[in-house]
Amino acid sequence: MKRIFHSALWLCALAFVACDDSTSKIGYDVMPKSDGMTALDAEYNVESRTIKADSVYAGTNTCYLGSIKDPEMNIRTTSGFLAQFNTPSTVPFPKQEKIVKDNDGHITADSCDIRIYLDSFYGDSLTTMKLRVQELSKEHVLEEDSAYYTNIDVDKYINKNGVDKSLTYTVKDLTRPDNETTGKSYYRQIIVRLPKEYGTKIMDAYYSHPEYFDKTYSFIRKVCPGFSFKSAGGTGVMVKTAMMAMNVYFRYHSKTAEGNDTIMDGMQSFGGTEEVLQTTHIDNTLPGSLSEADLAEKPCTYIKSPAAFYTELTLPINDLENGKQADGSLNIGEHYNDSINLAKIVIRHKENSSTGTVASTMPTPTYLLMVRKSDMNSFFVKGSLPDSKLTYLSSASSIGSNYYSYSNIAPLISRLRAERNKGAFADGTDPKKVSPKERKERFEAWEREHPEWNKVVLAPVDVVYTKSSTSTVLQSVSTLLGLSTVQLEGGKDSPLQLQVVYSRFSK
Repeated sequence: MKRIFHSALWLCALAFVACDDSTSKIGYDVMPKSDGMTALDAEYNVESRTIKADSVYAGTNTCYLGSIKDPEMNIRTTSGFLAQFNTPSTVPFPKQEKIVKDNDGHITADSCDIRIYLDSFYGDSLTTMKLRVQELSKEHVLEEDSAYYTNIDVDKYINKNGVDKSLTYTVKDLTRPDNETTGKSYYRQIIVRLPKEYGTKIMDAYYSHPEYFDKTYSFIRKVCPGFSFKSAGGTGVMVKTAMMAMNVYFRYHSKTAEGNDTIMDGMQSFGGTEEVLQTTHIDNTLPGSLSEADLAEKPCTYIKSPAAFYTELTLPINDLENGKQADGSLNIGEHYNDSINLAKIVIRHKENSSTGTVASTMPTPTYLLMVRKSDMNSFFVKGSLPDSKLTYLSSASSIGSNYYSYSNIAPLISRLRAERNKGAFADGTDPKKVSPKERKERFEAWEREHPEWNKVVLAPVDVVYTKSSTSTVLQSVSTLLGLSTVQLEGGKDSPLQLQVVYSRFSK
């Protein structure tokens, strides 16, 4: 249903909104300054549904490893990642003659390992998990200018004759006493012990071709293309990491402060940082009851990450232009020439009817991005930021907050209208000069050919801000690859509400 009335209060609100940078400046949604202006407000139904996300862009240096079964929907999520390592900015190894050799006079490493440092984890720190680590191929490396998604074919990048090692781990280090593994000074880590010979191979490559170590590009293609880290067993833990290192340990001849000969222990570290690629891959195993058709019957929608479900909204552009008469029939073109100054939608968390609490068994996503469905992949690949014109960011980070609010999507609505008008009247006819009936027919014909023109997606995202003494600046928005879930109001027979404020010249 829609309601419309004149309101001095809305006029005051519009005066405020007009000062907001997010208010549209496209065509007819600019409110003219005139004493003959009338403000009208209305509410329209917005249909929403849950859609399955088979994969999402994985271009982030934050990686996830492990396997979790969501008790709410019985989804088993298994994550792993591919990681490259970069070269140090300094000379990596001492002069060749200083390296301690083996009995045959050959250069040798003492040992080699990879350390995965854990930022955080979800689940039971005592659960035993299994990890498989495989060397990547030099013939098919991850390319910096390519876009990789969470359904990446890992086997395509594996060196079948390379290092292949399996191990078990727990988040809590059970080999050390509790007083050594608690507190902020302790960094949880997973240690992957590589064959000693792999470290020796890296050292040999340096002394044979030091130019391979000048740039990370050549190091990846000539020496070490990276490793695959795959969760190979166990359920109950998901760990997050944004930092890892491959270390080569060796011994070398040196001098003491007194000038005496001595043998020193040395180590060279190759970092897995944001300067090189880390690509998370995700597998979601869904029970048969979670098909899109089954979810479409529910009076709610879901958002679950990583790469499981998003919520899709269908913006009622035609309703906004037409309005409805008292008997419910369309009043074709009633608002076609009105300016849309404000369009607000609030989406609340769905509460569990039996307990009255928010239905959530894992963390609720702090941020939801509203983006056109057709633009979702390109938004993340390009590293875009929300512009409050085509893309919008909403936060549920406030204490006690149980909703996501998009305070003014009028610019997006205006862009969609302009796009449809241009397509439906590609012959150059002025839409305002044809009858409402003909205009409606042209619009319907164009919409049949572009069925997703007015659909947007709510996607959970990771957000990074930089702070200074005077300001906070949004730095990046990326796909949320960590665990999160939220159940939203909406779904079948439960439309959301879009609040709209129009303005028109009084006749």
